[in-house]
Amino acid sequence: MKRFALLLFAAFALVSCGGTEETLEDNPTSDWSKRALEVMTWEDAQKYCDKLSENGYDDWRFPTIDELRSLIINCKETEVDGECPISEKNNELPFGTATEISEHCKGCEDGKNHSKFGDKGWYWSSSERSEDATVAFRVNFDTGEVVNYNKDHKYNVRCVRTAD
Repeated sequence: MKRFALLLFAAFALVSCGGTEETLEDNPTSDWSKRALEVMTWEDAQKYCDKLSENGYDDWRFPTIDELRSLIINCKETEVDGECPISEKNNELPFGTATEISEHCKGCEDGKNHSKFGDKGWYWSSSERSEDATVAFRVNFDTGEVVNYNKDHKYNVRCVRTAD
């Protein structure tokens, strides 16, 4: 009964913050925060996640590009195990546009939603480009594109924590 109540609460929390009905059981390693209400620079997004207290938790962090890619749906090439090579865990954080990095990172311009939570637009990841700390990686959930950009631009952020 306790587990059912927890799953019901998790589903309600995700739906009420603009998410899908995905439960913790569907994604057992991560909890995701609500989307921040304002767009922000990469540095401000990092500070935001470090200071976030939400749903009784204060151990939120800025997601890596691999974690952010785990939210991509309907675009096989840029989903976590897709052909796009950009990955912090594989130490593959090159410079360039999506096309320069790989045709597989351009995403899917098919008019479908590419976010498990229904998010739109660009979202920052904590992953910085290997040789240039002024550049970090981001995902466009309108297309599923994965690419790097200057940290001084303002984009959305959603924080992550390791599930209990």
